[in-house]
Amino acid sequence: MKIAISGSSGFIGKHLGAFFSRQGDTVVPLKHAYFKMSSDDVLKDALSGCDVVINLAGATINQRWTKVAKRKIMNSRVQTTRRLVSIVNDMPLKPSLFISISAVGIYPSDGIYNESSSQEGSGFLADVCKKWEEEAQKLSTDIRLVIARLGVVLASDGGALPFMLLPFRFFAGGKIASGKQGFSWIHIEDLMSAMQFVITHKELSGIINFVSPQPVTNRVFTEAAAAALHRPAWFVVPKFVFRLLYGEGEVLATEGQKAFPARLQSAGYAFLYPDIRIALQSLVV
Repeated sequence: MKIAISGSSGFIGKHLGAFFSRQGDTVVPLKHAYFKMSSDDVLKDALSGCDVVINLAGATINQRWTKVAKRKIMNSRVQTTRRLVSIVNDMPLKPSLFISISAVGIYPSDGIYNESSSQEGSGFLADVCKKWEEEAQKLSTDIRLVIARLGVVLASDGGALPFMLLPFRFFAGGKIASGKQGFSWIHIEDLMSAMQFVITHKELSGIINFVSPQPVTNRVFTEAAAAALHRPAWFVVPKFVFRLLYGEGEVLATEGQKAFPARLQSAGYAFLYPDIRIALQSLVV
């Protein structure tokens, strides 16, 4: 199978590329430089003959949300998706599957939501997800579309987890603000396996939550992290600290969603790491 991946040099892209290569698939990186070109020729050549396109491209949201940063976060997702969809739609021999990444940040910060939930959150992150998904929905109807709404991807070598665990390593760990905010997450091994599952299960299309079946709160995550590292969790980090560091981006730490992977489970996917304690124990090095 030939699989094209945008955002292939990022944390998730590197893991997926290595995973599919180990499976014997041919991985085609859609390099960042390709999207800077005014012509679509190089992208068209790269996409030619691909069976699957995985659209991961997007500037990191883990930064201070200045006006410039917010514009980059939004445009890097919307414009990349728009361009890929336009190219794929015009291809005479189209890929059979287009997987476009989104996030559970589209859901409200209260309640628990699955793929059939119609409620949407408010604020910048939810707006990004909505516009991102709207571009993916413009895909030709003769191509199977999966919109993968990701929770926080946990891995030992990248993403948010190393930064989240750092205070605990220095005996300064603790909950953030009230600790009641939702935390939907997925182990990197489950993310890769679930991607493979979706590719092979051709009956799956539309919105799919890529999250553990056990969403937790920040307080529960804090307790599990402290136990995994054999450290105390005495501290409480006030909300204003994140406001000073990240501006509006504080919501990434002080708010959160609880999402449930109803469609993956109903299709028969068995999670390797459904429990946050077991997941963190496997990742702590």
